[in-house]
Amino acid sequence: MAEPRVLEPAIIKDLSNHIYERRKATAFQIEGFTKQALARNDSPTISKIIAELTELLDGVSTSATMGAITALGSVSVALGSFAIAYFLDDIVRPIFRTFKDTDARVRYYACESLYNISKIARGEILLYFNELFDILCILVTDTESSVKNAADILDRLIKDIVSAKSTNYVSILQQKPEETTDIESNVPGPDGLRIQVNNPQDASKAFSLPKFIPTLLERMYTIDPFAKKFLLSWLELFDDIPSLELLTFLPNFLEPLVRFLMNNCPSDVRVETHNLLNIFLKEIRSIYKVKYDLKKKQLAADVTEKQKSQQNKEQEVEENMNGLNIENEQSATADDTASIKSSSTTVIRRPAKKNDGEREGGTGENDISQGDDSLFIDGQDIFIDCPRIIDILLSFLRSTKTNISQDVKLNDLSGESHEIYLEIQSTVLKWLQELVSITPTSFSKFLPDCIAINMHNIALADDNKDYELRSQFLKFNQSLQSYLVRLNQSASDANVEHAAESKTSPTELNISENDIEGLNKDVLEEFTELYLNKSLRMVMNECLHNVNELARLTSLDWLTFLYSSYPESFFELGENEENHDKTDRYLFDLTALLRSSTDSSNDVISKVLSLASKISEDNQEFFKEFMVKLISFFENDGVENTGRIGQSDESPSGQNTISRDKVEFIIRRLCVSISAEKIFQTLSEVLVSLEGLNLEFIGNIVVTLNNILLTAHELSGLRQKLKNLDFQRNEDWTFFSALFQSWCHSPASALSICLLTSNHELAFLIIKCLGESEVTFQLLTQLDILIQLLETPIFLKLRLQLLEPDKHPHLYKTLYGILMIMPQSSTFTTLKNRLSTVAPFHGQNSPAGLSLNTPSSTPGAIPTSNSAQLSARRKKIHELADKFSKVNDIHQANRSRRRLQDYVKVEDPVREHSKHQPEPSIASTDQKGIGSYSGKDNKQRTYKR
Repeated sequence: MAEPRVLEPAIIKDLSNHIYERRKATAFQIEGFTKQALARNDSPTISKIIAELTELLDGVSTSATMGAITALGSVSVALGSFAIAYFLDDIVRPIFRTFKDTDARVRYYACESLYNISKIARGEILLYFNELFDILCILVTDTESSVKNAADILDRLIKDIVSAKSTNYVSILQQKPEETTDIESNVPGPDGLRIQVNNPQDASKAFSLPKFIPTLLERMYTIDPFAKKFLLSWLELFDDIPSLELLTFLPNFLEPLVRFLMNNCPSDVRVETHNLLNIFLKEIRSIYKVKYDLKKKQLAADVTEKQKSQQNKEQEVEENMNGLNIENEQSATADDTASIKSSSTTVIRRPAKKNDGEREGGTGENDISQGDDSLFIDGQDIFIDCPRIIDILLSFLRSTKTNISQDVKLNDLSGESHEIYLEIQSTVLKWLQELVSITPTSFSKFLPDCIAINMHNIALADDNKDYELRSQFLKFNQSLQSYLVRLNQSASDANVEHAAESKTSPTELNISENDIEGLNKDVLEEFTELYLNKSLRMVMNECLHNVNELARLTSLDWLTFLYSSYPESFFELGENEENHDKTDRYLFDLTALLRSSTDSSNDVISKVLSLASKISEDNQEFFKEFMVKLISFFENDGVENTGRIGQSDESPSGQNTISRDKVEFIIRRLCVSISAEKIFQTLSEVLVSLEGLNLEFIGNIVVTLNNILLTAHELSGLRQKLKNLDFQRNEDWTFFSALFQSWCHSPASALSICLLTSNHELAFLIIKCLGESEVTFQLLTQLDILIQLLETPIFLKLRLQLLEPDKHPHLYKTLYGILMIMPQSSTFTTLKNRLSTVAPFHGQNSPAGLSLNTPSSTPGAIPTSNSAQLSARRKKIHELADKFSKVNDIHQANRSRRRLQDYVKVEDPVREHSKHQPEPSIASTDQKGIGSYSGKDNKQRTYKR
């Protein structure tokens, strides 16, 4: 048999009436029934009333649903703030379901009823805060204005309850009165005194922020502006309640909070979002300031304690020594005592009395600091996961165009407007700039990513002409370098402090800022072992692949900075040491940077060469290896690799060739940074070691080096040294010999260096050798240039030597030899006029009367003691002449072989074609042969043209 219903059918009928006043009156009537049952302590009747109203609420009639919702609110009013706790779950669960109703009136009355329930339940309603928050977040986006207004009123009430009850309210259902009587308000301390204690609240509080955060995250990714404003208001409320410590959970919702600025968000929402972000950043700064001061006091206390311990030991030693002195005084005479004091006793003196008084009085600053240690400072125990925050912020700076792994967080801004893009990037940089100053140690693991992200965004901002944003990235870049500078200083400071610790006065406190912020040797070792090589590779990758000039310059600045800070890391082997060749053992290749900079300005190349110079100063092995790679780079990617300037704009590797101007610029810049003598001698040695591999390239690069030597203003010092070489000194002869052995690959260059160094006899031997070999068009061109250079101030010394033919007979022979080799042209006339000018001055037409053979002795008085040196010098000269002759023969054989190969390549297609053509007549064949012949007259005619 069914149990009798508490609510009569007439009441149910009136509660389902479509007229609001009738339903409201019936709800008041049900409220009376509930009060009567509560007075009788009749819980079953109250439960039946709630159950029957829930059944009516789930019916199909909209009017009945609205009436039941109103009646449940009246029941809550009747129960009061205490009894409602036992029935609250049965009341609010059905009402929560009605918020999904499609009828706006139902949703409105649900808000009204829930408002009444919350007003009565107060703190108890916080047990259902997650559900309430989820409902309110949906209602603020409702299309019906009445529902939105009702939700706004309910929202304000819930906020008031949270502000008042969230931190300390424990549900009535969770309270255990029998245990509260056993709580002790004070306990005995170690010294026997009783001290007051505050026992923690029951763990089952009505509101739990950690449990709420997942619900918050579910709604934080909304794109609706009304929902965003609702969420911002709640975040501000939670942040205003210090005990909740919302900042601890900032990494959980920071990413969606920044995304509030996306999706064409209205300006008012963006303003509120920025305000909240600024509040969070200010609080983080304040918390770290508190922790900074607390750590400083703690370190000061530790130092003071250590000093006190040291002073106690000194005092104990002093007392022992004083006792020993007293015993000695009692057992000896006054004279003996004086003698002992003056010669054998070391008196350890205490610090000044003033210091002792201050220490005993306990009024010093350190004592005050120790007295404050027991005070709790707001913010000192708040934990903020800064590495997670940094990772989230960097995700907004990453780009889809860069190669990133799948496990790296990325927030793509490519779909946003340029204004929003700039706003988000600027905000993120503001945060990163602040974090790197207050918690620098958090950036160690992110430094490689920061560098790569910075370089990419600097290039992007520079290309888009976003100069303000570019300035922010450059400033952040500078902050990262400043952090590494401080990190390096921390290790050196630690060593200095350890060495000077024994010399520190007992009253001095030396606490560095690096110690307070945690910058120590351990952090430095962690960075160098785990992240330095990765940072180097990131910088190198940006240098190689970033096409923006500013980004390249910034990357090169990073390379230079990292080398200056960690030079030893540049010479470490890679991960697979056993698989690396000797030439590939470094973590980077500067010639690869030069290769990637062929299309860049000279500023980029200068940065690369500046870094190479800095490394070469400290590592001679690297310098030699760099010179070898540089020559290889010129051979593979320079215009000299073809032997014909301007023949092709592509290198064999498919990359753009480096122009001859860039080659000359590279060598000239190296001569500025490093000794020009060292550069030329090393390059010459490298070229000599490459003999037989690419003779045409070696000849062309020697011509380039010779032009630089004779014309570049950066090499004026080297030219002056070459002019003043003393060949009787082994060092000078060794230097000249090293240059000449590579200069042999270009006869005109060899003549140039001989004339520059006044080695006229060797120059004349070269002329004699040229008379026995083929004179090429290239040689005539280079001799033409040499004759023009003879008229410049560089060869002023040579022209003055023409005034002394008796001292420089081989000079005349050399110049006349050049004149005989040259065809008659404007340069021929120039040289002839120069020689004719000095001949009448000496009363002779020419020095032709001088013997063409090498004289047995240089004209003039030569002491007998120097004859052996002169003989040795001539032997060396003839050795170099033989070297030139051999190299010249090799080049001549190479030219003949190349002509033969070119002839075969041309003849093969002709023969293949002639098989399908009628045999030509004798007359036509002879005509073709004459036209294709390249004899002496044809060669000279080509030169004149």
